[in-house]
Amino acid sequence: KNVVIAFLTMISVSAFAAPQPATSTSALTNPETGNAFLHKGFSLKTEGSSWVPVANSEASILDSVRFAAKDSSSNAGFLSVRTEKVAKNASLELYTRKWMRDYPNYGFEVLSSKPFTLNGSPALVVDMLSRTKNKQIRQVVLKNDDRIAVMTCIDSKDNFSKSIQQCNQIMKSFSWVSDSANTLKK
Repeated sequence: KNVVIAFLTMISVSAFAAPQPATSTSALTNPETGNAFLHKGFSLKTEGSSWVPVANSEASILDSVRFAAKDSSSNAGFLSVRTEKVAKNASLELYTRKWMRDYPNYGFEVLSSKPFTLNGSPALVVDMLSRTKNKQIRQVVLKNDDRIAVMTCIDSKDNFSKSIQQCNQIMKSFSWVSDSANTLKK
């Protein structure tokens, strides 16, 4: 009797396991759970969203992740998340003010900016328009100790109201992961 129960338990447990650890069907790599980005120092969930991580076609020295609709074309809206190291005593306000004053030089009109708190982290949201490319943009910048995350949602002005709903849903799930809790990073 005990052998049958043990056998049934092993079958039911293995039915939910990934064929190989950390493969595409593993809970570790499923973006819906938020665990797929632990090695980058943050958690970000796509649960309930129709957007998924997509390969970034551009070569970049920046550490970034990109999300788009599952069935999107190359010119559709997307969300990118970029992280970088900064001085631990750098203020979020000074960091963002430095690059915000350059935006008009690159054809952007800053519509608004507002500080807020996202899941316990100080953050700043910046809404803007690209005067030359008919694009609307929302950036959310967060700081934690010596790390900055910049989440950028971009789409055409006509489609932005749809994209921003998906972006906001994903961005609201952002949270920093402490180094001590981040076992995948080691």
